Amino acid sequence: MNDFHDFYSKILLFGEYSVICNSMGLTIPYQKYSGNLQKIDEPGEEARKSSENLKGFYAYLLQLSAQKELSVKLDLDAFKNDLERNLYFDSNIPQGYGVGSSGAICAAIYDAYAIDKITDPENICLPELKQIFALMESYFHGVSSGLDPLNSYLKKTLLIHDKETLEIIETPSGFKKNELATFLVDTNLSGETEHLVNIFFDKCRYYKFYKEVKNELIPMNNLCIELFMKGNLSGFLAAVEKLSLFFFKHFKPMIPETFVELWEKGIHDKKYSLKLCGSGGGGFLLGFTTDFEASRKEFDGYTLQKLEM
Repeated sequence: MNDFHDFYSKILLFGEYSVICNSMGLTIPYQKYSGNLQKIDEPGEEARKSSENLKGFYAYLLQLSAQKELSVKLDLDAFKNDLERNLYFDSNIPQGYGVGSSGAICAAIYDAYAIDKITDPENICLPELKQIFALMESYFHGVSSGLDPLNSYLKKTLLIHDKETLEIIETPSGFKKNELATFLVDTNLSGETEHLVNIFFDKCRYYKFYKEVKNELIPMNNLCIELFMKGNLSGFLAAVEKLSLFFFKHFKPMIPETFVELWEKGIHDKKYSLKLCGSGGGGFLLGFTTDFEASRKEFDGYTLQKLEM
């Protein structure tokens, strides 16, 4: 009998798009949403849809295995047998919301079917596992960094120094400062990750934009992480305001039209700062404020979730 485990969603606090260009990143597990593999005798419509999706994923993994592209051996026969018994992924993680719905699926499949996997985080080669997950999740998005499934699998906060260097860390001091509230805004829309990532890649072909990403976005992003890690409130607020402004100027296709005015209002009034959570286009936005209740009133009609760790 299979022993299937729960896997959480994730929040990439800092590093949207810039991690593709080798910036730092900071990602946390978010237990409010989770999912796990299950088998059912008489599947309903949602279970059938999930099962069909997993069958496509199985075919993709079978191809990777045949081409010897994965550095881990998966028990694909067991995966196939479970699919024949209506295996599906039971999840409340919203899709297209930037919180790692496909990452949790990859983590669950790896956990259930990887042979001779190392379960102790201290003995795991994080870059190697990240690369495995990047290949697996590419089925869902076309291009993947592997960070979402890695975070979901480990259930730990991860600090990304660059593409080759990352580490498991304790709760960042930014979450221990009662004066600062980190929150999610539900846009009530779904985003399309692959489409938006392709827009970013297209923009990066222009030297002017790529230069702005390397010389402006990445230093801003890295500074925000460093100050958030230290709990330097005044420095962080100033840095994240600049980061919010950069996204507002250069990532308009990723900001839902209904939130352009609210985004700009935060920049001008300095009551809160917004940034992307995931690829954008919908899903959640991420916000920072020193007065959560006052900020909540600005988002009339939208649901805000305060993050705590």
